Amino acid sequence: MKSIPTITLLLLLVCCSSFAQNETILLHPEIGKKYIYQFNKSTYHLSKDEKKLDEVLWTKILEIEYRTTEPDNKKLLFVTVSKNTLQKPGEIPFAYRDYEYPEFQNEYYGRVRTDAYENLVCNILFKYEFNEETSELKLYNRDEVLLAAKKRLDKKAFDQVSKDRRIEAFNTKAIPQITKYVQLLYQVNNELVDPQEYDIKIATKDHVLSVLNRRLEKKPGIYALKYSVDNQEKFLRDYQIILQDSTKRPSFIDENYYSISYSEQNIELVSIKAKTSNRLTVSGTLRGLVNKKVTLALLRNSYGTELYQETTFLDENNSFHFETELEHPGLVFLLFGQTNSTIDLPTIPLYAEPGSNINLTANGEFPWDVEFSGDFNEAQELLYNFNKEHNWLKQRMNFNAVNWWWISNMKFANLKDAIDNLDAKTMAYKDVIPEYVFDFITNELKANLMCGVLEFLSTWEYKQRVKWGRVYFPEEDLVDIDYLNKVLNKVALHEIYNEYGVFSRQFANSYLSNYFQTVKKVYDVSYFGYATMTTATTELRFYSDLPNKIEIAKTLLAGPALYGQIAEMLVQGKTTIDKQESKATIFRQNEVDKYLDLILRLCNDPEFTQSLENIIHTQSQWNEKDYVPDTKFFNEKGEAEYLKDFFGEKPTIFYVTERWGAGRYSFDELAEKNPDINFVMVVEGSNYQEWMDYMSRAEPVANQLFLLNTDVSIKDIFKSGSRHIIVYDNNGVRLAFAYDPQDAINYAKQSLQPKKKELNKSQLQIIIVVLLSILTILIIGLLLWKWRVRQQFRKEEQKRRLRELELTAIRSQMNPHFLFNSLNSVQNLVQQNKGREAHLYLSDFAGLIRKVLNNSEKEEVSLAEELEMIQQYLNLEKLRFNFYFEIGVDDKIDAHNTQIPSMLMQPFVENAILHGLQNKNGEKHLKIDVTKKDAFVLITITDNGIGRTAAKEIQQQKNGKGTKLMKERLEILQQKQGEKYALTTTDLEEGTRVQIILPEEK
Repeated sequence: MKSIPTITLLLLLVCCSSFAQNETILLHPEIGKKYIYQFNKSTYHLSKDEKKLDEVLWTKILEIEYRTTEPDNKKLLFVTVSKNTLQKPGEIPFAYRDYEYPEFQNEYYGRVRTDAYENLVCNILFKYEFNEETSELKLYNRDEVLLAAKKRLDKKAFDQVSKDRRIEAFNTKAIPQITKYVQLLYQVNNELVDPQEYDIKIATKDHVLSVLNRRLEKKPGIYALKYSVDNQEKFLRDYQIILQDSTKRPSFIDENYYSISYSEQNIELVSIKAKTSNRLTVSGTLRGLVNKKVTLALLRNSYGTELYQETTFLDENNSFHFETELEHPGLVFLLFGQTNSTIDLPTIPLYAEPGSNINLTANGEFPWDVEFSGDFNEAQELLYNFNKEHNWLKQRMNFNAVNWWWISNMKFANLKDAIDNLDAKTMAYKDVIPEYVFDFITNELKANLMCGVLEFLSTWEYKQRVKWGRVYFPEEDLVDIDYLNKVLNKVALHEIYNEYGVFSRQFANSYLSNYFQTVKKVYDVSYFGYATMTTATTELRFYSDLPNKIEIAKTLLAGPALYGQIAEMLVQGKTTIDKQESKATIFRQNEVDKYLDLILRLCNDPEFTQSLENIIHTQSQWNEKDYVPDTKFFNEKGEAEYLKDFFGEKPTIFYVTERWGAGRYSFDELAEKNPDINFVMVVEGSNYQEWMDYMSRAEPVANQLFLLNTDVSIKDIFKSGSRHIIVYDNNGVRLAFAYDPQDAINYAKQSLQPKKKELNKSQLQIIIVVLLSILTILIIGLLLWKWRVRQQFRKEEQKRRLRELELTAIRSQMNPHFLFNSLNSVQNLVQQNKGREAHLYLSDFAGLIRKVLNNSEKEEVSLAEELEMIQQYLNLEKLRFNFYFEIGVDDKIDAHNTQIPSMLMQPFVENAILHGLQNKNGEKHLKIDVTKKDAFVLITITDNGIGRTAAKEIQQQKNGKGTKLMKERLEILQQKQGEKYALTTTDLEEGTRVQIILPEEK
């Protein structure tokens, strides 16, 4: 026994020695554990009674985990800022800013300098290298952090200059600030203080070292320093330092001047626990229950009060077991019995966290004496005992309803008793429940009781205005309205609001609804003269002016409470099914889309924004007429089935509902009366076997589909999560959404009838206007086209006429040339005294002249005529020169029907005689061949004249005018007709060969 005081004394001596040396206490995290710390930084003045005045408070919550990364096996410290707020405590109206959920306005510009980077800090992952010997930190992923900050700024619609400025501030101020906070957790400085000026207290208990230094008199410098560390586990439990300074200008507060200001920094360990999975296990044993059904309900959505539900049944040992996903700490509920029962059902609230394992045992009749085991037993006892004593959950709870107090049986006396005794009942558990759990539970209890306060106030207001009908408000239940208002005014919603607290969310909704009801001074009057009124539980839902509703919400709420309520408004508007599209519905949807875009740009909670983005994506898919979800369902036989499996032969009506029995019998009757239509009822649930048993008893006529909603629910798949009907034709094209089954049948029947083209007056007018516009455009286009064609034709005609004149001129030049050569031949004969030959020559020449003159007027002649004229010409020349000639025509060529340019061959034949054969000694030979080559006519003129060298000399002496003219003529013909004409001259070893290629023309 004496060893314990000895150890304590040694620890004290070590601590004192450490203080004397002013050493740093080195701490380090443990692999696999998650640490949550809250950092508070504040500035204020102190009154004479030590009350803080004009306080400004910054709060950050850091979640820290020491991990070994894969696959590089590197140890890193993962740090995330999960909460970041700024407020002035005690201000009325409250002054509060949440940087995770910034001010809801289109252009976000903070009013303090730190806003330039504070809204970038939340939910960005910082990774630090941790030196286990020195406990020093070094940021490992700076590039990733800056990139994440840039992406966040990109969606906030800042200009580039503003983004650069904020990134610079984030890099130089925010990152060092977070690093400094984290470093302080693992390097605690033993500030050297003077014992004569400070009251120093050092204590150890259960391996915890606690140090407190407080200055004896107030003056600038460190006013107080205290901290406690766990020497065994090596982690910081809490830390506080208060600095005192004098101000240049005294502050005037409450009619007093204060010249001394205080700056305080607090660090508090919220929780430390081993990293676990996100599975929640709840089990128990209950004896004496008649109905064996057990329902577990919990909050999964980022907004709203709808709870996810799983069901099971007590087994033969009266035991049950649930294992399900849980992402966030919060309240879960066990409901015993059928949820559609008309009697009050036993309900047990529980506190749970991801990885929790909770067990309970109960006997007898409700309210039972329950024993809890597992996690957070004392918290479960607090919740259960408070409910048992005050009946705050004695109601037939509907986990899908917006408001639960409407069906509550609680009287005002019970409510007042619960409110008055809340602090006393809860404080008995304060020391045995972790502080953060205790705060969560007490805040949820307060929020739930405030919902009751608002229900009584709104019902009282409603009763004063309604002069007819029965309003739930028993006369014997005397209500102290002043008391209720006083209680409500003491509660600041943002101070007790739990982000994943179902009662907190309900309080925010009821608070808004009550405001809408109480400030409304003008009500609609129905056709029958009755005032159209709503209660506080429904006012918010039916108030249709979305911009005004959001502006009012902004004046009453802030942070996650505000964003959660706005999200509910927007999702309600986005998922509303309109029977018929109109200008009003389009306008409303555009408003919803505008605010959805704004909330996605502003919010810095990725889980919250992702849930909204999923809804937007689903709704955009339903904008397509042929969209059909590809989700897997199960039929009553246990087979997997898809919506598209029903298409092909008949139109299909899908009746989507979250309640198995809602409208089932009438739906079956319709299915029986309309065999030409597929009727399919689509429901969801967590217990497939329970649904199968229900189907075997119900014996439905309509087809049945069951969605196992453990991972995805109806509202995640369909246009709306509430009851509605979807009609498809047999090809899988959506015809309509509907609420009335008869409307759906009419749509389906119409799709079976032949398509009729019926146009209303406005459609007909539109079509006429469009057709007239098209006709006018066509007429104008036709006139322009005709004008352009006429202009083009005139140009082409002018070009054609010009080419004809050119050809005529060439032929006119060729005729005198031919006549000159012929007469020159006659002259030679006369000079040689060959009178008979001259006579014969002139006779043949006269016939040849007639043909030449006749052909020269024509652009084209037949091949036969051209060859006949050439033969007469050769006969004439043969009288002058002794040579042999032959003309051959391919059998494939019809000479009489093949057209060629007139006077085509004569110049080349003349050149062959005069320049080739005339000066040759020996045998002289001229050959003309006409052959067919593909689609062309090939004319070849060959002579065995004086050869290539002599021919070149002669060509230098003679100008060869006829050949030159013919070349020009062929070029013009090719330009005019657009067909291929070719002329080639080849000098042979003996003689010359000329080849003319012409298109075959019949």
